[in-house]
Amino acid sequence: MSITRRSFVGGALALGSALALGACAGSGDAGDSGSSGGAASARVRERTADPIERAKAIKVDAVGDVGRTKAFDLHCDTIDVTGMHDWEPYKSWPAIARSGDLASNDGEVDLARAASLALCQGFSIWVPDEKWVSDSLGFYTAAAKYFKAQMSAHADKVTQVTDARKIPDVLESGKVAAVLTVESCSALRDSLDVVDTMASDGVKMAGLTWNGTNALGGGRSTTEGLTDLGRKAVRRLEARRIAVDAAHLSPESFSDLLECRRRPILISHCASKAVCDVDRNATDDQFKSVVDDGGVVGVSFCTEFLTRRTKGTDVTFDELMAHFEHFLDLGGEDCVCLGSDFDGASVPDWLKGVDKLGAFRAKMAERLGESVTEKVFFQNAYAFMVRNETA
Repeated sequence: MSITRRSFVGGALALGSALALGACAGSGDAGDSGSSGGAASARVRERTADPIERAKAIKVDAVGDVGRTKAFDLHCDTIDVTGMHDWEPYKSWPAIARSGDLASNDGEVDLARAASLALCQGFSIWVPDEKWVSDSLGFYTAAAKYFKAQMSAHADKVTQVTDARKIPDVLESGKVAAVLTVESCSALRDSLDVVDTMASDGVKMAGLTWNGTNALGGGRSTTEGLTDLGRKAVRRLEARRIAVDAAHLSPESFSDLLECRRRPILISHCASKAVCDVDRNATDDQFKSVVDDGGVVGVSFCTEFLTRRTKGTDVTFDELMAHFEHFLDLGGEDCVCLGSDFDGASVPDWLKGVDKLGAFRAKMAERLGESVTEKVFFQNAYAFMVRNETA
């Protein structure tokens, strides 16, 4: 297996809605207005004014048959590995790069292999920690420009989705639905106005950190929490309907995020810490807090998160399914999603490529049944993104 950027780089309990509404500085959503109608009606107005409760109350219809197997994968790193060769760390570590472009490449996600699926793919812009990239905004800008150029060059096969409610139309047209995301918002260190740039670019979810510390807070390899700027960034991202992704946060930052978020959060790619005890995985309490918020958790295919049995890529179907099944047992039927981490991690040999998702889905359906598998493979992520647009 080639070296990945993951191998290259060497819990919080659920909190109540009232805490969420008050912990971050600044004004919030106005909510419903009206004259006083007694204590009961006041409580109803208070609940509906809470974006988390509004989101959880929204019913999102299932997307029907579009002629191909539906899949919604929250996270891959294809944009970086194919488009950022002129930036560190790719310049000095070419093994983590890929040859080709979005249409066809030697990585794991391209439009040619996605053609067998009705695929909605989260394409992440990974902004490396500052020890590799001092100009975080420059890196983000270059990657976003590359992404847009790929959308234009291959418009017959892919469409960027900036409103999740359009996803079914894109899939029915036979194209891949591309959702732009960000892994590490270190580019916000100089100005929170960068959030507006991201929103204009169509970013729909964003993680505050990668593994180290940045101006917003501490990542998974630290014990730092969110900074004041990080808390302000959460509010600004939420205001622009950019879902906050907790995938790479330290436990301290994750706890701080729960205190200051006003809208449902997600973890785009991780696995279960109870099944495999590594620091990038989610604890049961962290998972339950996302469930309680009406958020979603994407299960990563990254082999080093799945088992301690091997450091290779011979991870079995059962070893991967143990993470899905553990999260489902915790009440995650409407929460668990795909978060492959294609092109950003070593994945099991039998899952090496987006074109392998169809066979994976068939085998998952044999284990979990069609209804649960449809939720995990597509509906849960789709519903979350729709609710994020409308709540």
